[in-house]
Amino acid sequence: MTLEEEAEGATKLLAGRVVETIWRRRPGEIVIQFTDGSRLFVDINDASLELSVTNCNGG
Repeated sequence: MTLEEEAEGATKLLAGRVVETIWRRRPGEIVIQFTDGSRLFVDINDASLELSVTNCNGG
């Protein structure tokens, strides 16, 4: 899956959600938590970027 495809999928999953908190769990990782409990994890490993979405309720 390309970065563009991952970004498009994450955008669809997270559309309309409201950001509650953004924090850095560890170097190279950012977590964005939404008011519905969903979380977007963004990991940077060397030259790669990994996106992970968890706990998407509704929508």
